[in-house]
Amino acid sequence: MTAGRRVALAIGVPLCLALTANTGLDLVADVGRGTVPVNYHIPAAARRVSVTIPGGTILLRQIAGGQGSITGTGDYSLVRPHITERLTGNELVFGYGCSVPEGSCGMNGTVSVDSGTAVSVSTGGGDVTDDGTSGTVSLSAGGGSVTADRVSGDLAMSTGGGNIQATNITAAQVSADTGGGDIEIVFTQVPRDVQVSTGGGNVTIVVPPGSTQYRVTSSTGGGNVNDAVPQNTSSDRIIDVTSGGGDITIREAPSP
Repeated sequence: MTAGRRVALAIGVPLCLALTANTGLDLVADVGRGTVPVNYHIPAAARRVSVTIPGGTILLRQIAGGQGSITGTGDYSLVRPHITERLTGNELVFGYGCSVPEGSCGMNGTVSVDSGTAVSVSTGGGDVTDDGTSGTVSLSAGGGSVTADRVSGDLAMSTGGGNIQATNITAAQVSADTGGGDIEIVFTQVPRDVQVSTGGGNVTIVVPPGSTQYRVTSSTGGGNVNDAVPQNTSSDRIIDVTSGGGDITIREAPSP
C-alpha cells in the first residue's frame, strides 16, 4: 500500500464513520419528533419580559388589562425541551431550549403583555411580529423577518438577513439592522432618533409632513440616495441610514 493510500484511509475512514453516525442521529431525531403545549401566565409583578427561543415564529401583542401570557406550541426531537421561567424583581426571563442538537427545536407562539411592559423577543430562525405595544421593545430574528405595527415605545429591530417593516410608528427612538434585507419604516409621529443599517438592501423611511427639520446622515455602497426632508445640521432630530449597496429614500408622507 502506498503512502498516499494510507493517508487517504487515515482521513477518510473516520470521516465516513462520523458522517454515518451523524446521518443516523438525524434519522432518529426525525422519527423521535414531538410537540409540547406552552401556556405560561406572566406574573403581575413583571414589568420587563425577555423571551428567547432557538427557532419559530413569535407574535407580540398588547392586551387591555388582564394577565399577560406566553402561549403556543413547541417542538423537539427525542428529549422534551427545557422550558425555564425566572422572575427577578420585576423582570421575567423565559427560555425554551432542547438537549438534542439534531432535529427540530423551536416554538410558535404569542406573547401577550400589559400596557407599558418592556419586552425583548429573540428567535434563532423564524419571524417576529409586534402588533401594537406601548412599552420599550426589542425584536430579534436570526434569519427571519421582523414586522411592527402601531408601536409607541422605543423600538429596536434586528435580523440576520430578513426584511424589516414597521408601519404606523409613533416611537421617538427607533433602530433597525439587517444583514442584507430591505428596511421600511413609516412614522405617524415625528421621531427623535432613527438609526438604520442594512448590509445590502433598500431603505425607505417616511416621516409625517410638516416643517420639522432633521439632521440626516445617509450613505450607500452602490445605490442611490434621495433624502427629501427638511434638514438642519444643528437639529436634535436625527436620521442616520447606512446601506451596503441598496437605495436609500427618506421622504415625507403626503399631506392629508
